[in-house]
Amino acid sequence: MAYALCAALALGQVVPAWSPARADAPRPDIAQEVAQHELTSCSAPAQVAQAQASPTPSAEASAGAEPSPGTSASATPTASPTPTASPTLIPIPPAGRGPAQLAPSTPQPIGTPTPAPPPLPTPTPTSNATEGPVYLVRPSGSPPPIPPKGASPTPTPTASSASAPSPNPSASVLPLPTLGPNQIAILGDELIGSSKSGAPSDYKGNVHIFYEEGTIVGDDAHFDGDHTVSVSGHTYIINRNADSILYADKIVYDSVTGIATLTNGHGESTEGVATGKIHYSGKTMTMNRDGKVHAIGGSFTTCENQRGGYHVDSKTIDVTPGDKLIAHKNTVFLGLLGVFFLPLLVVPLKQPGEGGRRQPSFIPEVGYDDYDGLFVRARIGFGTTDYYYGYYRLEEYTKRGQGLGYVAYIGRKNGKRVINIDTYFLRGAPGVGNQANANISDIENFSQRLRGQFNLVYTGDYGPLVSLPPSLQVGGSIVHQSAHSSENYQFSRSVAGSQSTTDNLAFIDQLQLWPKVQEGINLSYTDYASAYPGELSETSESLHIQSLTHYYTKSADYTLTFDKTDSSEPFGYDTAPALEIIPHLPFEDLRIPLQTQLTYGYYDEPGNHFGTERADIDLAVGPALFKVFRTSDFSAGFTVEQDLYGTGDEKANVTQTLALTSPLSPHIVNSINYNEQNPIGPAIVPFELLDQLSGGSKEAQDTLRIFNRDIYSLSLSSGTLFDREAQPWTYQFSARPSPRATVILAGSWIPGAGNGFYQTNLQLLTPFGRDTDVEFVTNINWKNRGHMMDQVIYYRRTIGNCYNLLASYNQDLRSFNLNFELLALPGQSAGVGIAPTQPLLPSGFNY
Repeated sequence: MAYALCAALALGQVVPAWSPARADAPRPDIAQEVAQHELTSCSAPAQVAQAQASPTPSAEASAGAEPSPGTSASATPTASPTPTASPTLIPIPPAGRGPAQLAPSTPQPIGTPTPAPPPLPTPTPTSNATEGPVYLVRPSGSPPPIPPKGASPTPTPTASSASAPSPNPSASVLPLPTLGPNQIAILGDELIGSSKSGAPSDYKGNVHIFYEEGTIVGDDAHFDGDHTVSVSGHTYIINRNADSILYADKIVYDSVTGIATLTNGHGESTEGVATGKIHYSGKTMTMNRDGKVHAIGGSFTTCENQRGGYHVDSKTIDVTPGDKLIAHKNTVFLGLLGVFFLPLLVVPLKQPGEGGRRQPSFIPEVGYDDYDGLFVRARIGFGTTDYYYGYYRLEEYTKRGQGLGYVAYIGRKNGKRVINIDTYFLRGAPGVGNQANANISDIENFSQRLRGQFNLVYTGDYGPLVSLPPSLQVGGSIVHQSAHSSENYQFSRSVAGSQSTTDNLAFIDQLQLWPKVQEGINLSYTDYASAYPGELSETSESLHIQSLTHYYTKSADYTLTFDKTDSSEPFGYDTAPALEIIPHLPFEDLRIPLQTQLTYGYYDEPGNHFGTERADIDLAVGPALFKVFRTSDFSAGFTVEQDLYGTGDEKANVTQTLALTSPLSPHIVNSINYNEQNPIGPAIVPFELLDQLSGGSKEAQDTLRIFNRDIYSLSLSSGTLFDREAQPWTYQFSARPSPRATVILAGSWIPGAGNGFYQTNLQLLTPFGRDTDVEFVTNINWKNRGHMMDQVIYYRRTIGNCYNLLASYNQDLRSFNLNFELLALPGQSAGVGIAPTQPLLPSGFNY
């Protein structure tokens, strides 16, 4: 006979009791669902005695009892057998979220005990769960399956109980008793020792220990009578979410602290990983109620086959499911080969933070190019909390030197201050020199209405083959926000080596004067100084004032603009002032849209010592869409801009657009586009900078597309500028011979003697064996006997569904890169990336 201990949980649900396979059966697999469980019900010893003394049940008892198999539903049930011992009650303190560890997948059903009706339920729930033991009795018949995740935990009646009539339909059905708060339940096949509270006891066979957020399973368990349970024999811990599991030789559970200690533990979890599982182990492992695991002398990996993939041996490992894994004193192995040592390693188990500061980039990238030589680059993450984390950049170049970078996020728990740091220092090889970059920003919320920001950007390394003097930019702002206004005070200083210096002070004020009136004011002062070798320095000062007043009505928007700059070196033009009116016409939603805008003001060009009045009228009609020839789409539109000046000058600009798209068949579409610009009037009169006109132009373009879904697509395009000169034909052909192969050809053909085909771009993606892809990109020079130029080769191989091996070769840059991409970890890539701007799978289909 099996025994268990339970107490009423505030959840008001029945806690299922179930058991895994026996000692000779295989361990459960996390990828499968738990197959079966057993319903349990609870009763105090006093009620058991009452059930034995009363052969005829009362109306309340009959309503809640179930008939035994093979008996009539109306037959009088027999008393349950007298229990030989009482399980031990183990109170535990209140717990938070439970152990978020793994759930088994295929435990075997427990052996069927002697059939007996459930004992009588208590009339009212027990107020104190520590008053005495309550028995868990398995019902007869086959246990129903555990309800799926997220479903109601109330068990469904079996076929026999559902069809049996109630002995007393008028009697109310009492709720099933449940586990109480701060308690655990133990279920086993045999109890040895005293059943009194506080007395040691042993459980033999199919031992299950249920607590708030998980279950401990094993063959044998020993309770010391106080607060410790030791479980041995095929032991493991599962969590209620069925996404984590921990195996061990022995598990010791402390019901006071809620900590489980595992000897020679190893586990796996799908919580927080993108693909597959994360596996970790340790000689000694502890797990608390929150599911956090601490392992001493362990390892972790995301590969099912560690010998064929990678694994990391660590002195200590701390796992917070769904958040991060922190390991100290690590050795990274590729297969059986230890490749490098890391004192600290932080692996995120959630999506990367802002700016990629939480990239799981502990596997280095290696490569070679002409500028850097042979190089090794890696990003090592750090940070044990969500308020301080980042990564180190470690780089070694045989030709350029050694690089060290520090990228970090520092924030306060109350969210009032955030600091972002991105620094990099290159210790250059002889003849290269030292270079450094830094980007630091500090944002602080002083109050709900006052915020400050400070920025520092220093650039000394501009990249390969770029030599410029180092630059420094320092700036900041203070913003005050109220219900009807906001004030922004800004300052900045920019220094470009010894060549130039620029200082700027600014004040921006936004006011809500009335519900329909807004006012914006911008005041700024700029001081500029420059010096060139062998020349005198140049200095200039400027004061800029801008005012924008916006008034909104149902009929129109009105904007009054005043914009003037007083500078020792005049430039640009001033608006002093100008009124812009945008009417809300009732034609905007018609089939042919119509919009207009009127601007009138006084404009001045200080550098030319010229100013006059200007009126500008803009009219936009369309584009309007029409159906022609039943199946073709035709759209047309034009804009007219008319300018009038106080000098009597006039000028205008007219733009027209036409488009016709005709489907010739389900697989052939032809498109014609026409654009025309007609400037009228002098180009730079009366203003030299305002309302400049360029020459008129006409252009027509015809594109023919032939396609069949994503199997193939051919695009041919040519046009004319109406200048009696033939224009080139451009072409692009895309085909997908198989689901894993893609071919793209693109180029042009130029008409005329000695022209023709010059160059064709070829992109080819093809499988190269199982789980392997190769992409080849090149330019074919037809004028040089089809010589292939600028060749780039990408190679990707997926190993053990664990990581991608990525390699690339660039002929033009003479570079080679090798990198790894871990598939299970969020963010997908553990390295720097071999070709972030050119993915392996090209896209070029046009329909």
